[in-house]
Amino acid sequence: MDLVAGEDQRELTRMADTKPRLSLGFSGRQLLLWISFLLLAGLSVIAITFYANYAQKQLDADYIAFSSEIVRAQHDGETLRQSSLNLLDHPRPLHQRQLLQALWVIDSRRMTIEQYLRRSKLTPNDTQHILEEFAQLDTLLQEAGAIALDVLEYPGRLDALHDLTEDIDNSLAYIYSELHALMIQGATEQQHIMSVMTQIIIALGALVLVVILSLLVAIEKILGQQSALEQLSVTDELTGLDNRRAAMTKARQTLMLGRRSGASISLAIIDIDHFKRINDQYGHPFGDKVLQQLARTLKHMVRESDVPARIGGEEFCLLMPDTNSQGAYELCERLHQGIGNMVILHDDDIVPLTVSLGLTTTHGQQDYDFDLLYARADEALYRAKAGGRDRIVVY
Repeated sequence: MDLVAGEDQRELTRMADTKPRLSLGFSGRQLLLWISFLLLAGLSVIAITFYANYAQKQLDADYIAFSSEIVRAQHDGETLRQSSLNLLDHPRPLHQRQLLQALWVIDSRRMTIEQYLRRSKLTPNDTQHILEEFAQLDTLLQEAGAIALDVLEYPGRLDALHDLTEDIDNSLAYIYSELHALMIQGATEQQHIMSVMTQIIIALGALVLVVILSLLVAIEKILGQQSALEQLSVTDELTGLDNRRAAMTKARQTLMLGRRSGASISLAIIDIDHFKRINDQYGHPFGDKVLQQLARTLKHMVRESDVPARIGGEEFCLLMPDTNSQGAYELCERLHQGIGNMVILHDDDIVPLTVSLGLTTTHGQQDYDFDLLYARADEALYRAKAGGRDRIVVY
């Protein structure tokens, strides 16, 4: 009996000694878990705060609008140069108006891009040289505009005007080259930081699930911006056709192959007659619909190998590889009739639409040059307009 009682007493003593040790061990693990949680939570807060600030800063910068404006602006110098050459070769009121229009477009675009640049997150060190070049460009535009207004009365100033347009073109090339580099640099830095943030947020696990989701949205936006920028660089936004840059690239490639093989290549420039009247009478939104319907007609009627493109305003071009003058004329005649037969409705009214076409074809080795081919097609288009419009003229 005493032996049993002694054993019970020793067991109670062991249990009493064990309880504090068990309690102390549980508290230590709990403390470790809390410390670990607090560390992870602190890292999460830091990561979330940094990410939120960075994402807000980057997402506020509208790269799409800025980049698309830059892409469109890169065509302005070429348009100005072509207008200047036309005026130099043929001093006529039409070419004078085209030059003045090109100067006005460049000046308007300059002010728009300057506003984008001042609102952007770029530092003054990054943009100061560009803004200074814009100031110089403004001076050149004013000088060119002043000369262009009365150059027909003083033909001796044509050479000086042409020199100014070349200076303007060089200035534009420098500005948009620098802006393009800044956009690429900004996008690269953005991708790098987002990549680092991805690794940090994934390591935090479930505690930063919301941050991971935000990161995925931000990365998708960045990739979407890059994809949209690439698409903008080769596609006309309104019609979905190739833009001027894409058309020139494809034309030069086609002409290079054609020179080697000796295949005939034809180029047509298509201009909507009196398009300004349509815009003035029915409004620009309806004018956009007309351009879209004409683009659909072009895509439907041309062959798979042909390259239709919108090269500016109401002007389109059609590159026809491996097509001689007879085949090109027959295709253009079908296009001319097809466009003339288009049913364009405004409310209950049918709006008539006609186009003028200038067509040219390569014949000798010297013809496989895009600038020469384009100039000839443009000259033929000019004759079509001068001859009363709604017709095809072959150079």
